[in-house]
Amino acid sequence: MEFRTISDLKKYLSMLEQKRHHPEDYVIGIEMEGALVDAEGKPLDVKDLIPKLNSIYHDFEFDKEAGACQLEIRTFPRKFSTESLREKEEYFLDVVEEIVEQAERVHKTEAIFLLLGSNPHPDVLSDRWITSSQRAKTMAEWRREFPEVKIAGKTIRPEHVATAIQSMHIHIQGVSPDDVADKYNHLLYMVPGQIAISANSPIIGGELVDYAEARLLLYEMADGGNAGLPKHRTYPISFLGYARYVDSFSPILAKSLTEKVKERHEDNRIRLEVPFRVENRVTPIQCTIRENMAMIEYIIGRLKYAQRWSRMDYPSLKEIEVNRIEAIRKSLKGEFIWNGKSTNVRDFLTQCIEKAEKGLEELDTKPRYIHCLKRRVRKKRVSADVVRGWYRRGSEGDKIAYVVNRVWEHTKKNRPII
Repeated sequence: MEFRTISDLKKYLSMLEQKRHHPEDYVIGIEMEGALVDAEGKPLDVKDLIPKLNSIYHDFEFDKEAGACQLEIRTFPRKFSTESLREKEEYFLDVVEEIVEQAERVHKTEAIFLLLGSNPHPDVLSDRWITSSQRAKTMAEWRREFPEVKIAGKTIRPEHVATAIQSMHIHIQGVSPDDVADKYNHLLYMVPGQIAISANSPIIGGELVDYAEARLLLYEMADGGNAGLPKHRTYPISFLGYARYVDSFSPILAKSLTEKVKERHEDNRIRLEVPFRVENRVTPIQCTIRENMAMIEYIIGRLKYAQRWSRMDYPSLKEIEVNRIEAIRKSLKGEFIWNGKSTNVRDFLTQCIEKAEKGLEELDTKPRYIHCLKRRVRKKRVSADVVRGWYRRGSEGDKIAYVVNRVWEHTKKNRPII
């Protein structure tokens, strides 16, 4: 159902209140984005793969993204459980294998489905890799109006940034609009911790940068204020308050309130369509399917704990913003500031994982994957640290190929990098 205006939404919410309809809680859907490349890390077009993949699989949907070498995999909504995640892990592994097989038939070369927050090859930063869809072209034209982005001595056109970044989105359904707003508010202050524990994007356009998770900063600079931490003036946010926030921005292509939401490429957003849900967008795609499942487990468990037990005062938006930048820069090696007090990121995340485990127990599930994140925190290393080391060990002129192939070895074997 599409809502064209705030008035449409208010009428629906009034009707919903009278009918007392209660959807099932913690029904989740997953979107995973990867990049198709060859053995040297050079991009490969995915357009001929999508129809074939959609004809093979019925539990997944495949679609284009902003970049012609990017492929999005979407799951259908399902009640969260350890068993459902285990099944998704097996299905995703099969999908990755099929993507590569189909790609090698089409392109007649060795293919790799790269699960990394940023596609490291410099060739992807060009007009050639903007998807040929009308939406992608229009968005690229809109971004051309913004200044060039400079990072690590490299100048990047804003219209090319979206062709080089991949993430994982989790859609979480709530039992009511108020519950969805509550989920959104809790997820906002969890943003810095999620970035710190999932960072894996220290290479942009062939250059090693000084950030653990450069893709977020790059996208924020290139997207005209539509990306990054949501720019609320007050916090926590009500359901209608979020709708008014979205409606306050001038549309790019959107002709309805529902479409306006999709133009806010922010860390979290509320999907103003039925069924109502919050969409968590801040996590880069992880290098193995198992690590992606670990991040989902962590996010769901941490959120459930916050909704069930948290009595803490909400931190200020300014503190979230400061800690977000700290996580982008230093990942697990930084210091967060919460309610005016400094805390080591590693110690903070140790507590967060414990809360996530308790939240999972409240959902009658036993953690299956979260130990992968415990290991990262214990070793004070994330994928960004490993990828940075691989880049430095690669021979001159072969650094990107070395990184891509090392990541692919772990993806194929589903063996976590840390």
